[in-house]
Parts: sequence; C-alpha cells; structure tokens
Amino acid sequence: MRIIDTHIHVGHKSEWTDRAQKVWMQTGPYIPLIYDDDQRQLPEQYGSVIKREGVFGGVLIPEYSPLTAGVMPIERAFEINTFHPELIPIANLNLNFHSDPASEFIRQMGLGARALKVHPIHGFFYANDKALYPIYDICQEKGLPVLFHAGTSLFEGAKMRYSDPYTFDDVINDFPNLKIVLCHGGRGFWYHIAEFLVKNFDNVYIDISGLPPANLLNYWPSMKKFAHKYLFGTDFPGVPGIGKNFDVLSGLIDSDEALGKIAFQNAYDLYGFWNEGLFGIEDKNEIFPVINDGSKRYKDVIPGDCYHEPYMPMGQLEGEMNRMSFYGYRKDLKVLGVTAREKVRDATLIRHAYVLNAEQGRGIGSKLLALIERQVDTEWLLVGTWKAADRAIRFYQKLGFKLMENKDELLRKYWDISDRQIETSCVLGKRLNYK
Repeated sequence: MRIIDTHIHVGHKSEWTDRAQKVWMQTGPYIPLIYDDDQRQLPEQYGSVIKREGVFGGVLIPEYSPLTAGVMPIERAFEINTFHPELIPIANLNLNFHSDPASEFIRQMGLGARALKVHPIHGFFYANDKALYPIYDICQEKGLPVLFHAGTSLFEGAKMRYSDPYTFDDVINDFPNLKIVLCHGGRGFWYHIAEFLVKNFDNVYIDISGLPPANLLNYWPSMKKFAHKYLFGTDFPGVPGIGKNFDVLSGLIDSDEALGKIAFQNAYDLYGFWNEGLFGIEDKNEIFPVINDGSKRYKDVIPGDCYHEPYMPMGQLEGEMNRMSFYGYRKDLKVLGVTAREKVRDATLIRHAYVLNAEQGRGIGSKLLALIERQVDTEWLLVGTWKAADRAIRFYQKLGFKLMENKDELLRKYWDISDRQIETSCVLGKRLNYK
C-alpha cells in the first residue's frame, strides 16, 4: 500500500534547540543516518531514509520558532526536495519572528512552497490573529492547505494558551473554504474538540502525527467511521519508525478501504501535490515499459545491429538501478517519462532519458533534465546518445548542451560500453561548475 507522510520536519540538528533535540529528535533511530558529524542534514540521505520506509510522497515542514523549537528555514526543505521531488516543501510563519508576515509568505511561496503551517504554541501568537487573515485569504483563494500545530508541545517554553482550540474554530468558521489540517489532532487535552471539528466541518482534517498509533481510537473513537478525514503523518525524525507506525495503524484499522484513505488517498486528494510532477522512481516495473516504449524511436534510425527489442532487458535495468538514481514524471500515478543520474569520477552523467511516445512534446524530458541539473556538483554534466539520433541531439542542444569533440575519450572514461557503441555514439556536455 502506498504511504504519504504528511508531517516531516527538516533542518540541521544544530538548528533545533537543545530541549527539542533531547525530548523529541533522539527518540527515533534516524539521527546517525541523516546528519553529518557537524550536525548538518544530509539532503540526499535524508530523503532516501524516508523513502526506504515505503513513503510515496511527503510534506516537508520548516519552522521559525527560536524560543522553543528552533529556526529550521525553508531552504532546508528545498535542499531535500532537490534530490527527492516527491517530498514537498511548505511555508512556515511566526508573527513574532517575521516582521512582515505577508511579504515573508510571498517570498516562501516564490521559492516553491505549496501550503502553509503555523505553530502558535511555539511562536506565542494565536491562530485567529487578524495579521494572518490576509494570508488565509490567499490560501483559501488558491486552494492551499493551512496546517496548524493543534495541541500540546513538550518543548521548553511552549505556552498552551496559544493552542486554545477556540482560536482554530474562529479560523474554521471565518474561512469555510480553506483547507485546514489540525496536526496532532488536539494532542494532550482536546482530542474530543478536534474530533468534533472534523465531523462537523467539511474543510477540516486531522493528521495523526506525533502520537502513539496504538492509542488513536482512544483519542478519536469515530476515526474509522470518518476515515476520509484523517491523514497519516509521523513527525519524522522524532518517531520510532515510519514503517513501524504504519504497521501499528494497519493492525488498528481493520478495513483496507479505510486504511488506504488514511495512508494515501486523503492526502493525495487534499493536497494535490502528487497528481502530476517529478518523483524518484525505485520500481523497476514502472521504469521498464517507459524505456522500452520511448526507445522505439531509434528503430530504423540507429544501426540495425545496435537496436533490439526489448531495447533494455529487465536484467540490464536491474544492474543499472544498482548504480544510479532514477527519476520519473507521473500524471495520475502513471509514469510517463524517466531519466537517471550517475556520478562517475569527476563528472555527472544523464542516463536513460526516455518519454513514452504518446507523451512526447509536452516538456516532460526538459523537466526531468532540469531536475538532474539542479543536483549536479561536478564541473561537467554529460549525456551520451547515438550519432544518428538527430532528434535527441537537437533536444539536448536546445537545453544548452554542446557536442564534445573528444567523445571517444569521454565514452571510454565514463561509460562501460563496446567499441561498436563508441563508434556509433556521440557525447554532449554542459559545463555547470567552473573550477
């Protein structure tokens, strides 16, 4: 079953307050896997750890709460998103940190944030503060979800009066078309009020993060009946395990339909982040048909002894997946195009870039290559293709690549291919980082 984790925190470990690190982050097993020796987050590893737990997509949450949680800026979310585009950054505001919250919201949205979270209990302001109303207006108009930290906090200095449930009720009533998520669902002292709100307002949801999943039906007895109003989330990295939490939830919810809604479908429909766009792809059965359909354009174009069907057998693909990172472009869950990134010595290679024939000409290939380009930390980004593949060569040239005169040298240095393939291939390069 697919999982969307709607509650993933980001930031260098050193950016969290000491109290937050002690009572929350160190409860999980992830610390040595996602931070370096200087306590800085490792963006690619951070997302890989999450996805190894079976996560299809996720919501990345920054925070600006220097007196309680810490300051983990939105840029940390985008560092992870660069390597894991299915993990989506959202904005965060604190009325006592941002002197001009409206301008700061516009700045974060301009970076690519796709929703908003506020932490009243950590920032010492109320959810119904009128300074936030113009921002809620924007979110309501654009269909952007607003997430509230709803409930208690273990962080030193947090003040519970700023988590008064009736302040959230004001916003719910004043913005009837605003998508609202009550994160933690009234944790600590007002579960019953949160449950009432999701039962009585179409626009209100609960994410189940930051809570022991075995107790959820004690907190919200009607959860199974109202499964369409609950979202799976974990509070990563301060969680015993994403997969562990999901397994406990699976044992609690005895209906596959209800479980599928909570784990995936509700978030997929509410947020709309994953309907179409870029994803990391790790399923060979999704990659295989795209490569072998897109490569049919080479038939009768490249030398006959170089073309065969399937163009890439499954065994070869499995070997390639062990060496490189694959990405895809999805629409309505279907993979329409793929490419891969492989770092070899001092260069980065674009590998296996294919789009389904029926989907070509829609800009899918350009978006995939732009993603790879953002990840490159080497001087050169290189791609190999067939000499006779004029269409492919023109495509890369349009994106700023140039034919490399020393193509034989490059093919022998960075690729493991036959002499015949070297003879019939060319290399295009783009210099991105100057030494």
